[in-house]
Amino acid sequence: MTTAMRKTTTTRETGATRVPKTGFAAALEAEWIKLRSVPSTRWLPLATVLSIAGVSALVDAFVAEGQRREDGAEYDAFTLVHYGVNFGQLALVAFAVLAVAGEYGAGTIRASLAAVPDRRLFVAAKLIVITAVALVTAIVSSLTCTLAARLLLPAGDISLTAAATWRTAFGQVVYLVLLAVICAGVTFVLRTPMASMGLLIPLIFLGTAALTAIPGVREVARFLPDKAGQRVMRLREFSAYELAPWPGVAVMALWAIAAVVAAVAVFRRRDV
Repeated sequence: MTTAMRKTTTTRETGATRVPKTGFAAALEAEWIKLRSVPSTRWLPLATVLSIAGVSALVDAFVAEGQRREDGAEYDAFTLVHYGVNFGQLALVAFAVLAVAGEYGAGTIRASLAAVPDRRLFVAAKLIVITAVALVTAIVSSLTCTLAARLLLPAGDISLTAAATWRTAFGQVVYLVLLAVICAGVTFVLRTPMASMGLLIPLIFLGTAALTAIPGVREVARFLPDKAGQRVMRLREFSAYELAPWPGVAVMALWAIAAVVAAVAVFRRRDV
């Protein structure tokens, strides 16, 4: 058999000839196969959508009227529309962490690096696939939250023709995607799911809330990724120590860039 013949495969069903992917395309395909073949990384994006949309819908249905009466003129319906992000992001964090750390736990990281020796290409392929899955997950969850809120919230709270509605919906998408990138980058540095989750979960769910309550510290705490990134999903400020929506997104994007740079730098210097 000639070299040219060895580079092609023929499918028995159609008789078509397919040229195997090489280089970056092959690395992307391999990462996509890994995500689909592991139950945890296959189902966690769906769990993210269900938890975000489910919690938001419950809050819309049972909390909105009481919140309106309590807050009066300061009532911000969008805090309810995207409320489920506070809970559903846990599943997305777990997805990003396991998508990276799973190879260390399963012991397949050496085989993966043997197939893709260029470590920058390996990191890029994995991050792109994780980001793509996070993007689809974020879009579905954001649209579901927005449409559910339109049906469940009192008339006049949400308008599908208002720019604010789609700004906050877009903000949810950006926040979740950047969060997945940050978590993946941190996991490349720490390698194990226990260490990564042990750092990320307390920081996202406890650390920021605690730090923003401490005088003298909250001025700095507003630059933490979750505090800065979530501001774009609301219309009004809750305190004077919050960033404006788009500067907050920019700060979170800088965190994501820093996580990716750290991941590449550390991953290139060690054995695995």
